[in-house]
Amino acid sequence: STTAAGAYWRVLLFSDRIRVEDQSMGSRGGRTWMILVASSLALAGCGAEEETAVADAVPGDIAALGTLLVATNPTFPPAEFRTPVEFRDVERGEVTGFEVELMEAVAEELGLEVEWLDVAFPEVIESVAAEEADVGAAAITVTDDRLAEASFVTFFSTGTQWVVREPNAAGVTPNGACGARVAVQTGTVQADDLATRSAACGETDEDPIDIVEFDGQDEVTAAVLSGVASAFVADAPAAAWAVRQSGGTPNAASTVNTGRLATVGQQYDVAPYGWAVADVELGEALLAGLGAVVDSGEYQEILEFWNVEEGAVPADQIELVSGG
Repeated sequence: STTAAGAYWRVLLFSDRIRVEDQSMGSRGGRTWMILVASSLALAGCGAEEETAVADAVPGDIAALGTLLVATNPTFPPAEFRTPVEFRDVERGEVTGFEVELMEAVAEELGLEVEWLDVAFPEVIESVAAEEADVGAAAITVTDDRLAEASFVTFFSTGTQWVVREPNAAGVTPNGACGARVAVQTGTVQADDLATRSAACGETDEDPIDIVEFDGQDEVTAAVLSGVASAFVADAPAAAWAVRQSGGTPNAASTVNTGRLATVGQQYDVAPYGWAVADVELGEALLAGLGAVVDSGEYQEILEFWNVEEGAVPADQIELVSGG
């Protein structure tokens, strides 16, 4: 059952710390976006005065509380996920991942603590728009539709990747998925991508893609491991994580490990991840804090620790963007 597969996935996730060390990089897909504020992040050393200036950028109401309320969906390793307190031989919070560590590093520069709010992925931006959270941080790919709802501080870049269960008996590929059952997380750009591809199947008189949506990426991965679906589509970091954790191979064309996961094809639709904000002043503060994290070298260290450094973006491409 899907429930049993989910349990298997959770056990698999933490059963091999050596394997966890060996992840490869890899976004929730992408489209175009427009720049509202394009601020280059100077890489000069930060003195005490500069650190004070960064903290002073925080809006007064948030600074007074000393806490940044961040909405997330912690089902998406390695960006954000729930973990035992002891993980990878380091004591961590209940939620961890490379995006979590980046956000907490930025908050520290701003003199703030982070409080994580667990919501469904489609509700992350909604929580920000409704002022139920200050920031949305959930591996959110910046798209035109999302820019109509919020502004974003970009901090990472990646694309979409397909994953199958070996030996890929259904022969699923990104351009050959008509009639196949494919799992995807609800509300993601991959869900939109699958809908478009499925509609195209009718133009060639093929059966549409049988799209199965789940609330969390953990459920998506479990569906393929259990055979409920023949493939899943996700951001490349999540795909790489799932493959490594299953003991699978980097590509289905290599040696087959029956029952394990493998990527099919290359990632595409590369686009930036962004932190959603409704308040431009807060966005500028996050931008300043992220600049300090980049300047200190901690940005690169965090990405390298999680083996997602290929998604690092140059300092002058870390920006506050909006569709306005």
